[in-house]
Amino acid sequence: MILKSNILSFALIITTLGMMSVSCEGKHNDIDLNNLPEPINIDLRSSEKEMVSSDQSFAFKFLANVYAEESADEDKSFMISPLSLSMALAMTMNGAEGETKSAMQETLNLNGYTSDEINNYYKKLREALLATDPSTQLSIANSIWTNQNVVIKDEFVKKNREFFNSTIHSVNFSDSKTADLINSWASDNTNGLIKKVIETTKPEDLMYLLNAIYFKGIWISEFNKNNTHKKPFILEDGSTVNVDMMSQTDKFNYKYDENLQLVELPYGNGAFSMLVLLPKEEKNLLDIAGTLSNSGYWTKLKSGLQEHEVELYIPKFKTEYSKKLNNLLTNMGMGLAFTNNANFSGMSDIPAKIDFVKQDTYISVDEVGTEAAAVTTVGMVITSMPSQPQKVVFNANKPFIYVIQENSTGSILFMGIVKNFN
Repeated sequence: MILKSNILSFALIITTLGMMSVSCEGKHNDIDLNNLPEPINIDLRSSEKEMVSSDQSFAFKFLANVYAEESADEDKSFMISPLSLSMALAMTMNGAEGETKSAMQETLNLNGYTSDEINNYYKKLREALLATDPSTQLSIANSIWTNQNVVIKDEFVKKNREFFNSTIHSVNFSDSKTADLINSWASDNTNGLIKKVIETTKPEDLMYLLNAIYFKGIWISEFNKNNTHKKPFILEDGSTVNVDMMSQTDKFNYKYDENLQLVELPYGNGAFSMLVLLPKEEKNLLDIAGTLSNSGYWTKLKSGLQEHEVELYIPKFKTEYSKKLNNLLTNMGMGLAFTNNANFSGMSDIPAKIDFVKQDTYISVDEVGTEAAAVTTVGMVITSMPSQPQKVVFNANKPFIYVIQENSTGSILFMGIVKNFN
């Protein structure tokens, strides 16, 4: 069984839907992998189940758009994290109003839900994912870095603290060291896998919103390193390259249909899995990407998984990927958020727009398991700087009133009138 180009990166996109939410608190070495607790069953209300389905739909649209752009460019392997992107945008959306907010909700396939429903969904999902498998190192971290010279609205900060557990940092964007602080945060929350997400900051920056996800899981059925050999990997143009191909024969959940073969490789206590999708001989990745966007297809496909004895071959691989998502998200429907007509009045009274959305990812897959990370960065910029004071003339050459006050409270200490100098 020889996999076609890019398919494992593609599989990790699918894994992200249920997997890529992790906690650096996990400690493999201190846990008996043969005596793990059962995965926690995450109990969702009917509306929350619908939101999971919406999340999946967003993920496949995200995939299809990235795949189309990459195919037209260098056509290399890539990896994305739909969960990291949707969570970062949901935090940002807490400051959006009017048509801007509606466009962002529609892009995320969350139109029709209230802000409270969306925020509570991400809070519940984040907390549940972090608790379900003690053998898997898992973290989801959120942070917001704000311009110390701009007043950020309390309600925006409160929501992101309460529902996303975001840390808030008021910083000087004119200071060259601020970018280092943000990059250090990204590195610290991805176990050093993603060291840089921005180059520099600017005085007109309003804020940066970051989501970081780190995952490290051990296969339930590990590959024997002695069974890893150099074997040909067929590229999409028909040429071949030799790769380190892992192999094993064991029982796995498996499904096939007219489009593809699907195998599920579980981690730890089974709470998280990698699902690998292999196109049939007459199909290619583009065919599969389109099919996965069909309503109900993914749910039907997964529901048909059954245990089989599988002779499995998968190459070891590592992918590092970085992509700016402005054009892609514009094509997906939220272009208004990137224009001077954007409405983020829920963040601040100063007009602002999204300057950029960028995602950096990393994945390594070997005989033992998978280590992966993603950081999504949303950069907000002020669209109109506060106007500079115009030159005025103040000629107190007639009677005037004066007031002396304590400025933080407005408490008046003295007041008077000057009307003569007798």
